Amino acid sequence: MKSLTYLSTMAFAALLTFSSCKKDTKEPGPEPEPTPVVPTTPTYTIPTSYNFSNSSATVTSTQRIAMLGELTTYIRSTHTMTTATQPTITAQKLKDMYSNAASQFTGTGLNASGIQLKDKTGNLLSFQTLLEANFDDAQLASIAAAANPTTTTASSGVKGKLISPTLARAILVDGNGFEYKEYAEKGLMGAVFYYQATTILSTLSALDNTTLTLVNGATAQERAWDEAFGYFGVPTDFPTNLNGLKNWGSYCNSVNVAIGSNSLIMNAFLKGRAAIVNKDTVGRNAARAAVINNWEKVVAAKCISYLKGAKNNLSDPATLHHNLSEGWGFVLAFQYNPAKTISNADITILLNYFGTNLYNMPTGNLDLAIAKLETVFGLNASLIP
Repeated sequence: MKSLTYLSTMAFAALLTFSSCKKDTKEPGPEPEPTPVVPTTPTYTIPTSYNFSNSSATVTSTQRIAMLGELTTYIRSTHTMTTATQPTITAQKLKDMYSNAASQFTGTGLNASGIQLKDKTGNLLSFQTLLEANFDDAQLASIAAAANPTTTTASSGVKGKLISPTLARAILVDGNGFEYKEYAEKGLMGAVFYYQATTILSTLSALDNTTLTLVNGATAQERAWDEAFGYFGVPTDFPTNLNGLKNWGSYCNSVNVAIGSNSLIMNAFLKGRAAIVNKDTVGRNAARAAVINNWEKVVAAKCISYLKGAKNNLSDPATLHHNLSEGWGFVLAFQYNPAKTISNADITILLNYFGTNLYNMPTGNLDLAIAKLETVFGLNASLIP
C-alpha cells in the first residue's frame, strides 16, 4: 500500500507539472520592445552655383523672359522726349509677340521656339483678355501722343503721355493713369513668371523622380526645378555674379540690402536641386518653402519701394504714375502664388488703396498700403530703398 501511495503522489505531481507547462505555452509573457529605427538623413554636397551635371543650359522659362523683354522694349519706344517725331505702336504686333505669331522677335531662336507667353499666363480675372485689350488701348494712346509730342497730353479720362519736368522722361498711360508698359511687364512677371515658378514648385510631388524616366539625363522633378529657376532670371553663379539680371532677379537684388533675399533664394534653389538629385524629399520640401516664401517677400518689399517712390514724387506726374503702376502690378502678382502667405482679403485691401483711377488715389493711402505690407510680411519699410 505504501508503494501505491507513493506512485499516486508522483503521478499527481507529474500531472501538475504538465498542466503548468501547458498553461505557460498558451499565455506567454510580454515580448520585448523592438529597437526603434532611426531614419538617416542623406548626406551630399550642395554646389555653390547652379551647374548640375544634368541641368539644362536653355530652358523655356529663360526664352520667355527674352520675349517679355522685347515686348516691353517695343512699348517703351513711345517714351521718347524727341520733339521732331513721336513713335507709335500697333496692337497687332503686341498681340503677335504675346502669342509668338508672325515672327516678331529679333532674338535668336525665339520665333521658331514654338513657345509663347500667352499659353503660360495664369488667367485669373481673365487677364489674357484684359492684356490684349490693353494693347489695343496702348496703340490709341501712342497715336494721341504722336499728335502732341512735346506736351503732357494725359490726364484723368485722357490717355497719352505724362512728362517728368525734372527727369526728362515720358511715359504712356491710359485714361486712369496706369502705365501701359508696366501693365504688360509687371502683369506678365506675375501672371507668367511668378505664377509658373511657384506653381511648378508647389506641384513637384506629383512628378516622377526615378531614373526610369530620364530625359536628357534628368528626371521630371529635376527638369521642373530647372524651369522654375529659369523664371527667377539670374546667372548660375548668382549672387557672386550680378551681371545680366532679368526681371525678378533684378528686383530681388534691389531689395537684398533690406531682406537678404539674394542668398536666401539662391541657396534654397541650390539645396532643393541637390536634394532632388539625392532623393531627399524632406530637404527638397524645405528648400521649396524657402524659395516660395522669400520670393513672396521680394514682391512685398519691392511694392513698398515703389510706394515710397510715389510719396517722394507727388509733384512729378510721370515719376509718380510710374511708381504707382509698378506698385499696383506687384500687388496683382501676389494672387498668382498658390502657396502665398498673404490672404486674398489683404490683397483686396491693397488693391482698394490704389483704386481704379490713380489720379484719384489719396496720398494717405500710400502710407496705409506700406503699413499693411509691413504687418503682413514683418518688414521694416525704413530699411527698404
